[in-house]
Amino acid sequence: MLKRLGLGCFDGLFRCRPSIIPLRSIHHHVPTSGHHRKPSELPPAATADDPAGWILLNKRGIRADDAFVAEADTVAYCHVFMGRLLRVSLRRAPPPASTFIYYDFPYSTPGEDDKTVIDEYFKEHVDMSEEKHDESVEEEEEEEEDVDESEKEEAENVDEWGIHVVAAHCDLVLLELSHEPCDHDSIHLLYRAGAAKRPSLALLPERDFLTKSEQLYTQQVFSPYSGDTCLVRRGDILLVELYHMYDRSLQQDMAEFCLLRHGARQWELKEPVPMIIQDEGSTERPRTRGGRDTIVPLGNRFVCWVRYETGFLLCDMGDEECPKVRYVPLPPGVCWDPKEYDDGNPKYSMNMGAAGDGASVVRFVSVDPHCCCGGPGRSTCMRSRYAFTINTWTMNLSMDDPLVWVKDGEIDCEELWGQPGYEGLPKGHLQCPIVSLDDPNIVCFLVANFPFVSSYEDRKVWMIQLNIKTKALLSAVQYTKDLWGVYHHLPVQIQS
Repeated sequence: MLKRLGLGCFDGLFRCRPSIIPLRSIHHHVPTSGHHRKPSELPPAATADDPAGWILLNKRGIRADDAFVAEADTVAYCHVFMGRLLRVSLRRAPPPASTFIYYDFPYSTPGEDDKTVIDEYFKEHVDMSEEKHDESVEEEEEEEEDVDESEKEEAENVDEWGIHVVAAHCDLVLLELSHEPCDHDSIHLLYRAGAAKRPSLALLPERDFLTKSEQLYTQQVFSPYSGDTCLVRRGDILLVELYHMYDRSLQQDMAEFCLLRHGARQWELKEPVPMIIQDEGSTERPRTRGGRDTIVPLGNRFVCWVRYETGFLLCDMGDEECPKVRYVPLPPGVCWDPKEYDDGNPKYSMNMGAAGDGASVVRFVSVDPHCCCGGPGRSTCMRSRYAFTINTWTMNLSMDDPLVWVKDGEIDCEELWGQPGYEGLPKGHLQCPIVSLDDPNIVCFLVANFPFVSSYEDRKVWMIQLNIKTKALLSAVQYTKDLWGVYHHLPVQIQS
């Protein structure tokens, strides 16, 4: 009997039943003084009939009942352990609303019965030797009883399984299926959306060797996770893992790559390559450990591994045998200080994303607190306790030419708070900026009323969409799922 259990831990899984509360366009939730605009006077939001070309994919999977399917044209199946399938589907929504991935564990696909699924699974995965065919009837009955017991045990434990999104690029989404009670192991699957053909879901091989950086620091093989692993669409390359190490003998920062190709059963390990430091005289250096805060793939060549405390690693996959890696600092003046933020997490106040149709331009967005006098840093006075400025920069990427951040946007919080449609929304710090994949001038944020309410039941979060160039508030929706899941989104170009 084959068991495919014993997977890694999953934090914060949110489960629900088939009844789905729709995301609602909102504009008035807290009474304020002055004139209130009617909904018809407010900036129009995107609708399901007129969708955007991209989505905000929430990274936390939602468990659904066996009979529930989010959208029929997004459904995909995969065998994960004996007699059970993993079924995933999407419920898409135009930004700034969230798109969610739903999953469950049916015994069969539509049109199949349980026995057919189990028989096919055994035929594919279990070696049915001649010796087993010659066993006695009594032994076969005992074996069937063991199988039934195993299936019963797996069915009882199925609620302990969870999915979350590791990475996404174009129509590909990397998923991790893990077992909550365990603190080791996991399996990974590739979901491919189907614009012209049916979506697919396939198991991926796990890496079974140590990298040099793992040998130096942990002696443990790390599973793909969002801080190191990126989906790439270049030739037959599918997944890229990057590890940063310092070679003491060479006194050089090095980058180490692991690659997984389409259809391959084994990962590949590339020799470490030296990092290109833009300013050798600078005291700034990439952090050697701790992972990255986000990864930005651009087209089929560049990938940016971003660390908000220092900068990002620009990787050129043009030569896969010897990829080039260049360290790039953050924009001048951007320096995350935990004392300046209530949440103590830089990823909630900064982000970097692809900018425009080109595959070599990035945009950096930072929400920076400022004092009532206009100076940088959080103020202690009540008047400007939640004052902030949204700053944006763009950069044209290159491995050889000088790299320069060009500041191209600045919005003061008072300008935003005075926008039509902002009435009733909390006047607190914006968080989690995400650059639109359709228009780099459009950025999505979240804003919460947490600092202004005392009870957990009164806590609310809204997702808003802002045009940085025109400083116009385009739309706002209330996030109605698990509040902690609101901090975990990826921009994805999945077409309907």
